[in-house]
Amino acid sequence: MPQITKPEKIDPTKGMPEYTEKFAAGETSAAEGNTEWGINRERIPTRYQEEFRSMARKVAMRDMFARIEEVKNSAVRRFAWRNMLDVVFSEDQAVWTQIGAPQGPQLKHQEDTGDEELHYPFNIFQQFGREHIAIVAEPWKIRMEATDPSSPDALRVAQAADAMRENIEAKNELKQLRVDAARLSWTDGRVSLYSRWVTDGARFGYEEEGQEEETPEGVGEGGDPPKKKPREPKGGELITPYGVLECKVPINMRSSSDFMWRQLSYEIDLTSAKSMYPWLADSLQGGEPGPGEYNFDRTTRLAVTQGIRLITESGDTTKSLPTWQRTWFRPSFFAEIEDDDVRGWFQDNYPNGGMVAFVGDTYCESRDESMDDHWKEVHPLPGDGQATPACGEIIMPVQYAVLDMVDLAMETFMKGIPAIYCNKDMVDLQAISKQKAGPGAHYSSKQGLEPDQKMQDSFWPEPIPELSQSAMGFLEQLFTIVPQSLTGLSSAALGMASPDNQTKGGIQLLQAASKGQSGVAWGAFREGYAGSMAQCVRIGAYFRAAEAEDGKIKLGNVEIDLEDLFPGNWACKPDGDESYPNTHAERHEAIKELKADVAAMPALGQMFSAPKNLALLKDDYGLTDYEVEGASSYEKQMSELQQLLAETPVPNVQAKQAYATAVLQAAATGQPPPPPPPPEAFLQSSIQPGKYDRDEFELAALVDWFNDPEGIQAARDNPEGYMNAVLHADLHQAKVDQKQAKQQQAALLPQIALEKAKHAPAPPKSPSESIQFKDLGPSGQLQLGKQAGLDLTADVAAHITEDTLGGGQPPKPAAKPQPRPQ
Repeated sequence: MPQITKPEKIDPTKGMPEYTEKFAAGETSAAEGNTEWGINRERIPTRYQEEFRSMARKVAMRDMFARIEEVKNSAVRRFAWRNMLDVVFSEDQAVWTQIGAPQGPQLKHQEDTGDEELHYPFNIFQQFGREHIAIVAEPWKIRMEATDPSSPDALRVAQAADAMRENIEAKNELKQLRVDAARLSWTDGRVSLYSRWVTDGARFGYEEEGQEEETPEGVGEGGDPPKKKPREPKGGELITPYGVLECKVPINMRSSSDFMWRQLSYEIDLTSAKSMYPWLADSLQGGEPGPGEYNFDRTTRLAVTQGIRLITESGDTTKSLPTWQRTWFRPSFFAEIEDDDVRGWFQDNYPNGGMVAFVGDTYCESRDESMDDHWKEVHPLPGDGQATPACGEIIMPVQYAVLDMVDLAMETFMKGIPAIYCNKDMVDLQAISKQKAGPGAHYSSKQGLEPDQKMQDSFWPEPIPELSQSAMGFLEQLFTIVPQSLTGLSSAALGMASPDNQTKGGIQLLQAASKGQSGVAWGAFREGYAGSMAQCVRIGAYFRAAEAEDGKIKLGNVEIDLEDLFPGNWACKPDGDESYPNTHAERHEAIKELKADVAAMPALGQMFSAPKNLALLKDDYGLTDYEVEGASSYEKQMSELQQLLAETPVPNVQAKQAYATAVLQAAATGQPPPPPPPPEAFLQSSIQPGKYDRDEFELAALVDWFNDPEGIQAARDNPEGYMNAVLHADLHQAKVDQKQAKQQQAALLPQIALEKAKHAPAPPKSPSESIQFKDLGPSGQLQLGKQAGLDLTADVAAHITEDTLGGGQPPKPAAKPQPRPQ
């Protein structure tokens, strides 16, 4: 049985030997897979290199004619996307070239006839493609979940996978990824998503290292510059979409699980190739396709990417662009190897399948790698085999019809000036041709007019050509009804008004119907993206194992146990069962309708007041630059929560001292000691609430989290961090209670004042108030009588005497004074 052979070491005398000493892999150009020189960039024996080259050639020759056809069709649509609607492939010259009409092979005459054909590329293919992208590029919602929901670790596993997913999405330009994939679905049809680990300092940055010397690298001070030291570039998971022109797959296979091979080819700069494989710098050269690749593929990719009009004159540029070709084989493809020993060597060294890379025709690297771990196929439209139709294919005949009709109309308008015929015996044409035309010019005639003859009778204009009304009507339909009915993309899908349906309900039905058509592609991409993300999580867990401590890594504030990310513990699935995406405007409209139902269902009001939902509403309403009360407090508290979970409670010194004092007092008075409080009473949160915190919102955010699955899982897996969060919530609760007590006291102050007023003694009457005469004393009665003009001295004296001598009997009331007669 053949044994696994150790790859040959890189020859340090070949290529650029100093390169590997001064630069780390991924420092000057992106490096995929392992990042140490000589790991998967090492040489294998020459005989096995030749066997790899032979297998790559076999793959390149498979399905040749079907491959040419799918590349040609995809290229025509990619040219149309670039507004190059007059480009076809010349079979004679084996290049893409321009012609006068986009659908005919007739080349223009070389001689100048003065009758150049008009061409106006009115591009409805790109117009409807942009509408398609606007729908299909809506976020592909996915979620991570444990494969065994009944497991006690299900929540932790799902959280670990979800934390890895969020980290991967933060590093990928997801919006651009979705737009590129949607565009390829419109032009190419089949889209291949490639997931892998990439070390790239330009993309991810570098690990921070302290400078040992003050002099910067590459800068000398009167002597030799300091020696260049390799920097350590960071790595990350990447997902890249590729189309038909770059990816070749077995066209007849129904599923990617049936693929025995697949091939990825595109052009890179020669300097990038040399920096990726410095030991091969002397062997690499530009202008070469991969082993066995039909040059038509390479020529087409270059013509599309350059996008220049002189496509046949780009030789100087293409000479510096070699083709980087990578081919994946399943172990079953090794059955193509006839030699038993060689076949056994491949089976032993590539048990999961082989990946081999060539730059031009030069072998560069190979590694044990399964295509199922890195590739996901997406078919926006269902079909037979792998050559499924592109979403924009159906509109190409309409595009050509538009070009023909527009060119016909413009030919009529621009060249339809009628010719003028005249009587040669009446007009001196030779004299007119020599005279400059202009307003008020005089032209000679050969003879005078007869008495009954008019000058205009000697000229006869030819009929003016006109387009028929049916032709103009058909041209209008080609811009509106025909492409809309074929693609299903109506103007209502993007929120525009429809002249045939002005009602809100009718427009909503049109929107749903239009997005239902594109929803097929959107759903396919969501499924494919879920598969690619699952691959990235597994790839990330594998490559991050080197930085793990005790099998755990930390992403942000989340600690992940890599055992939780083992295959089979979790799955990535589409989130929800929507048949088509909802745009931002539609989500905004749904929120408005939901708020309108609050009056009928008051419980909905509580949903809008929840801090977590306020944060979501802030984004849905596009209020990211505005302060929404509660939303920012929720975000602040969630950020603090991660710190709380990472820390432990601190001792509460005051509580300990208070309890110790109570115990001493009880002992001094002969009383039994008070029972000890629970242990958490002697602890306090590591984070104290701020003076100006919105305590009620932050408390509500924590309470919601305590009752969420994430909080329940944290209580079991991280009891100290959970207790730290609980103690922090208690502090917020105490401040809320204190505020509520003050508010209640302030509300009771008016009522307390009213009760005091009711029970207070009556104050003495003011002199301005009305007073009964009998209630006055002797001096008061005399004073009042004097004001009325009466002399009451005798009466008052009698009353006083009677009161004094009358045995204590109450005095009789004095008679009411009579007014003095006038």
